[in-house]
Amino acid sequence: MKIKKQAKQVISYLKEQKSEDGYVNIDVRICEGELYDKLSTGKSLDLAPEIYDFIDREANIVPHSIPLNIRFHLDFAVNEDEVRKLMHRHYTIKSYDLLWDMAANFRKCIGFSIFGVAVIALYLYFALARDEAMASEILSIIGSFSLWEAADAYLLERPVIKRALRNNRQNIEQKTEFIYENENKKELE
Repeated sequence: MKIKKQAKQVISYLKEQKSEDGYVNIDVRICEGELYDKLSTGKSLDLAPEIYDFIDREANIVPHSIPLNIRFHLDFAVNEDEVRKLMHRHYTIKSYDLLWDMAANFRKCIGFSIFGVAVIALYLYFALARDEAMASEILSIIGSFSLWEAADAYLLERPVIKRALRNNRQNIEQKTEFIYENENKKELE
């Protein structure tokens, strides 16, 4: 009963956050000096990690099928195209990392499956053709463990990576707005 109540609260919250054009708005307040990562520069320039953490935290409960609109509230002028480009690059790099994880997961599934089947075949040989109980028991444990790891990688790890990829795609496709709170904002030159 409690879960249904919490689900209704989440749905209500999402309806409140949803704009007329179907986007869920995430408002981010940024003060001057907090926009860029202090350690980044030149071609490695990036937004502050706190910004991405906040966006990810707020977007976590938004289903991946609902588009996001990130609204930056600022009291200073920024190069809007540069910020959009940095955000897109950040989430694209994150996507590459997740795709790498997916490929590693696939290799793990295949490797453990092949190894597990080969060890189980050896187990059957030792159990049926030879009367070596100790060797066959060790092979049985190793083969079973390998097949379990393959199943774990496919059934438990892979869906988590797929969900992260879908959520990251939502961030890549997000819309970005800039709301200047100071009407007398200084223009970029």
